[in-house]
Amino acid sequence: MDRKHIAIAAVVAVVALGGIAGALITGIGPFPGGDEGSAGPSTPYEDTVVVGGGGSGDGGGDGGATESQQPFTFVIQEITKCGQTCRDVNATITNQQDQTAEGVEVHSEIYTDGDLIWEGTSEAGALASGESYTDTKRVKLSYGEAFKVRQNDGQIRVKTYVRTDETTYVFSDQRNVS
Repeated sequence: MDRKHIAIAAVVAVVALGGIAGALITGIGPFPGGDEGSAGPSTPYEDTVVVGGGGSGDGGGDGGATESQQPFTFVIQEITKCGQTCRDVNATITNQQDQTAEGVEVHSEIYTDGDLIWEGTSEAGALASGESYTDTKRVKLSYGEAFKVRQNDGQIRVKTYVRTDETTYVFSDQRNVS
């Protein structure tokens, strides 16, 4: 009789795990990456200035700085494949202001169809006028997140926040990664 109960419990466990795995892959259910993580117009920081985007795509169509020269440039230098759903992204920010930018932090978010699928932060510290900071981040997506990108025809939005002690600048860039 014990073997029968163990066998039934094993079958129930396999069916339950299969259902959870299917929900994760298809994005159905109350799992991370649902409709709650929206890429709406709000920014997570106070005193935010929206500047033009760097890289390819339609770039900073979300707004523009009133200055003739942007306080920072943000350029994606290189993207290399590190797996089926993994990319190493090498990016550089440069301080184009006349003074040192103190407490510089770079926070990037990747969205597809309004859902946040990846985020990462780097501390750059103080950047003197004309000084650059380069960092490489590993962007590793789950199969469910990669499936969402594929369902969205490869369209992603990359939002990068350059936060200083004075203010925050946001770069927004639309890209096709298919």
